[in-house]
Amino acid sequence: MVISYITKRDFSTKPFELAKITNAIMKAMTAVEHGQIHDAENIANNVHNALLARKKEEANYIPTVEEVQDMVENKLMESEFHDVAKAYIIYRNKQAQS
Repeated sequence: MVISYITKRDFSTKPFELAKITNAIMKAMTAVEHGQIHDAENIANNVHNALLARKKEEANYIPTVEEVQDMVENKLMESEFHDVAKAYIIYRNKQAQS
């Protein structure tokens, strides 16, 4: 079972890249100077596992960018990185307004 694609905001479908999730988390960690690359990778893997669980329930499941971002926020809040979650949420809101 794999997540092969993601639906972008413009409704196009692109290949799923776990590294993009890791990079986004790492940027938020860098912004607040809390966390290392292995922490970002762990959070991204938690997100990936949650996506795989959803895919297991629904074989044709293709996550959206918004769903993935929501999961990142949730996984950060479930971790010790609450400050990173806040930075991620603020950045996400700024991006949405652009």
